[in-house]
Amino acid sequence: MAIGFAGEHKPCDLAQRILQRGQVTMDRRALLQVIGAASVAPLVEAPTRLFSEQPAGTRKVLVAKPGENRFPYASAQQAERSPCMLTSADSRGALSMFELNVGSHAGPVRHVHHREDEWCYVLQGEFLFEAGNDKVTLPVGGSIWMPRGIPHVWANTSEASGKLLVACQPGGFEKFFDALGRIPDANANEPTIRKVMAQYGMEYLGPPLFGLWRRRQG
Repeated sequence: MAIGFAGEHKPCDLAQRILQRGQVTMDRRALLQVIGAASVAPLVEAPTRLFSEQPAGTRKVLVAKPGENRFPYASAQQAERSPCMLTSADSRGALSMFELNVGSHAGPVRHVHHREDEWCYVLQGEFLFEAGNDKVTLPVGGSIWMPRGIPHVWANTSEASGKLLVACQPGGFEKFFDALGRIPDANANEPTIRKVMAQYGMEYLGPPLFGLWRRRQG
């Protein structure tokens, strides 16, 4: 999902306005450069604007203690699966961070995000990631960056429980986890999961690599 700001023009609108007003004469390559710059600028400027607009008196340090969950999940089980260390509210929408507790040979379904970029860091265990055309196994200390729009799936391949530190930008992914946690295990089927994912800007693309995360917790 593209980030937008009030008063800004979409790239195609900007190019059209330039041509209609006759302000600049340019060839096709130059026009594409203008469109590209207009597309990237909001993404580059977003974090700077977000934090510069915060009054100095409202900025504060936030601490998450070991094992602490800062988001009020409706399900205690979901709070154990994906404790939220930094909420969207904490960061004013910039970022959400989680410590995921993943059982042996478990992980999510294959999917794609249209809203968030995602970064994962292995804290415990060993994880297999398939992202786009890349396939990599990461031990403790390894990390992977998965931009929005790239299909991916992952799983804990170790024989014991694993842990992932996950950051999602922009913030708000805790709301998806909360919605997922409200689904009883007996009803956690493909149609239901597809529906919830669609509500939060994701697409279901296929089954998990081994077993569904929530059914192999431990």
